[in-house]
Amino acid sequence: MDRYLKSAIENDAIASGKMAFISGPRQVGKTTLGESLVPKVHSRFNWDDDKFKLLWTKSPSGSLEQRVGNRVLLDEIHKDRLWKSKLKGIYDTQKNDLEIIVTGSARLDHFRKGGDSLLGRYLPYRLHPFSLNESFDPISAEHFLSILQNDNLIDLVNTHQTHRFKVDDLLKLSGFPEPLLGGSETRANRWSKMRLQRLVQEDVRDFRNVGDLQTLSLLVQLLPSKVGSPFSINSLRQNLSVAYATLRDWVGVLETLYVHFPILPYSQKLSRLLTQEPKIYLYDGTKIENRALQLENLTALHLQKACHFWNDSAQGDFALHYLRNKEKQEVDFCLVNNSKIIAMVECKSGDIDVSTNLIKFSSQLECKHNFQLVDRPGYHRFYPAFKTHVISYESFLSMLV
Repeated sequence: MDRYLKSAIENDAIASGKMAFISGPRQVGKTTLGESLVPKVHSRFNWDDDKFKLLWTKSPSGSLEQRVGNRVLLDEIHKDRLWKSKLKGIYDTQKNDLEIIVTGSARLDHFRKGGDSLLGRYLPYRLHPFSLNESFDPISAEHFLSILQNDNLIDLVNTHQTHRFKVDDLLKLSGFPEPLLGGSETRANRWSKMRLQRLVQEDVRDFRNVGDLQTLSLLVQLLPSKVGSPFSINSLRQNLSVAYATLRDWVGVLETLYVHFPILPYSQKLSRLLTQEPKIYLYDGTKIENRALQLENLTALHLQKACHFWNDSAQGDFALHYLRNKEKQEVDFCLVNNSKIIAMVECKSGDIDVSTNLIKFSSQLECKHNFQLVDRPGYHRFYPAFKTHVISYESFLSMLV
């Protein structure tokens, strides 16, 4: 099954003579995507292959001589301490004859930034879990912005009546390939547990010398209960009896490893908006117990995926934020492009009356495109006075990447 990034990598990085770096959460399908881009088995090289590791150590360029064609896949190559300098040498001497795809865990995204000697030689791409209507030809930012101009959203409702995946499946199984395509909730729960265990016991050690893995594991277990609310390290510190600086570092490591991602408050125009605590959301939301928060987490995943795709493929400067003032009035999400709010999104369960907070913030910030998502399949009603669509999660999420 081809992933949404494949055509972008072909037409962007490869077409411009750059290396493509693919990072993302553990087991999200990075290697599979890389293999789809490099169909020749003899042109795929993995650092965990001892034979290749020995050849690479002796002669990086010589280790690639058995390739078939001019395109190669280097998987987990960042585990070599000197990988950047070696890859730079290969690229600088063979860039006219070699197309390079590099895949790896979250560590690739982290380690490439430190002393970036590869600057200007590669383009980074972040692979996300499956979304509701993921396709090989994902919606462009331009098309998305054009859809927003249609108050009736006729194109959206008519075009996306069928979805590649169901909302309930994404909530119960997650969007990760193995559990989602496997279709078993009990197996998905086992997969999720084992994935987090390996992440805590193996991946964390590459970033920090954590002596108290048991408490770190407790932190991971607490994160689902923190989804959707301002995230306070101080309150967690009291729960876990860990120093603030230590806990802050742990939270940062878990973010780097794609366990969670923060969404910061938007604060450029309204003087009374808070600019402090972020909200957090999980890449694997199956441990969130409340359905309303599960739906909010799924919405955050879809919006963040769209932002990353459009940014990584040079279609704009998108960011995802939330709105909250000192009166604790809040709108769940606002989508920003070039520092300007282009859409607001409020997540509800079954409430079809337009949110007063959404009305207030959209009026103050002069946002013309507002969405209130409801857990009612097929529902859609537009309120012209408030410039707001009350629409089902399925219909809204299907318009994203």
